Amino acid sequence: MDAQTVFGIFIEIITSSAVLYILAGTALGVFFGALPGLTATLAIVILLPFTYGMDPASGIAMLIAAYIGGISGGVVASVLIGMPGTPSSITTVYDGYPMAKKGLGGKALGIGAMGSLIGSLVSLFFLVTLAPQLASIALRFSPIEYTMVILFAFITVAGLTGNFLKSSLVAIVGLGIALIGFDPLNSAERNPFGLDVFAGGITAIPAMIGLFVVSKVFIELEGGHQNTIIPKISMKNIYPKLSEIRASWTNYLRSSLIGTAIGILPGIGGTLANFVSYDQAKKASKEPETFGKGNVDGLIASETANNAVIAGNLIPLLALGIPGDSVSAILLGGLQIQGLQPGPLLFQNQPEFIVNLFISFFIAVIMMYVLMMTVGIRLFPRMLSLKKVYLLPFVLVMSIAGAYNIGYRVEDIWIMIIFGVIGYVFHKLDFPTLPLVITLLLGSTFEMNLRTSFILTEGSLVPFVTRPISLIFVVLTIISLLFIIRSSRKVRH
Repeated sequence: MDAQTVFGIFIEIITSSAVLYILAGTALGVFFGALPGLTATLAIVILLPFTYGMDPASGIAMLIAAYIGGISGGVVASVLIGMPGTPSSITTVYDGYPMAKKGLGGKALGIGAMGSLIGSLVSLFFLVTLAPQLASIALRFSPIEYTMVILFAFITVAGLTGNFLKSSLVAIVGLGIALIGFDPLNSAERNPFGLDVFAGGITAIPAMIGLFVVSKVFIELEGGHQNTIIPKISMKNIYPKLSEIRASWTNYLRSSLIGTAIGILPGIGGTLANFVSYDQAKKASKEPETFGKGNVDGLIASETANNAVIAGNLIPLLALGIPGDSVSAILLGGLQIQGLQPGPLLFQNQPEFIVNLFISFFIAVIMMYVLMMTVGIRLFPRMLSLKKVYLLPFVLVMSIAGAYNIGYRVEDIWIMIIFGVIGYVFHKLDFPTLPLVITLLLGSTFEMNLRTSFILTEGSLVPFVTRPISLIFVVLTIISLLFIIRSSRKVRH
């Protein structure tokens, strides 16, 4: 399609009602992402019924805009009150909240928004130019490759916390919890406690809401006499300087590539990209000991990677019709509602729709940044600076609503509460929660791929080191382990 046609579609979008739908989707997404307990997924679910009577381009554009806004908005609560706005912004808390406590909350929000902007635009470039080619790479991943990717993720996350022994113990506990429910291969029930609440297994998102939001509510209730949770923040220097962006360009690029690559892999998701990108930024830093204490590079890595996942997720969805996570599965439903079937024929038969989608994605990213830096960065601090007596019940109600709306099950609310208590106990005992989160998210997927791998290889480990992609992750896992051991020795000495 020539440049004149593309420009004509762009003009048509910004001069029609489509631009209002994109704005509405972005604004709702940012709002949901900014509030602990609510997620981008929930924003898209709410908007989905409204797309029935809309034209396909506008309807899908609104859903994607909500996706972009929802993931980007997660930086707000992460920075201002130390509670991840979305599961994809967990590591944002590590350096964003310490920056806010130093009075640099406005600067942290500005850096986070810039990371979201750059990560989205870089991944959009790959979506536009390499969608079918990159999606075909994901098809080469057999259960063997997925097993090694997830094992690498487990080791990476365990190394982030600073205490490998505690992290390993928590990861083992998390793997045990992830096995509760149904056997992924033969559907046999596994409920060792015999409790109805665990009959369907542990739903990851309610568990994460409990670990990171409800536990924080418990901690704040126990905490001192402060009226508010949010630290005093300055709104000076909210726009990152060009020199600062230049100084961190390798971090922006590396995190964008990590987010895009992980987004392409079905079933992996933004939370893992968050962890891996943060870990790689820490390893590349000249001051790794400052991570977790307000290091700007940690914040950049987290927010850049989680937004890069969005376009990465769209690559296998549009090119192959394979949804990579729950959000892209909802988007697949939205496409099917409009009578569109993703896959190679969509690019061939509906080129105008594809171009429309790419342009709408770009417009939504720009709108997200403008909303975050104008309305959001000034409105949300006021919303979240309510006294504890008002804010904590509000957060708790939003958490209950978010947990329930994942699967419309009362059991998920109980799971949220149980993991809120677990998170509180972990905090008191100084145990890390990250390994528990990643094993909850990927434990059942790891088990299924590991068992399937052994069935395919008849119990042999040889294919794990003879298949090129698998071998790459074997090497990366070994390197990570050596790095962790070396870092642990440095800390002891």
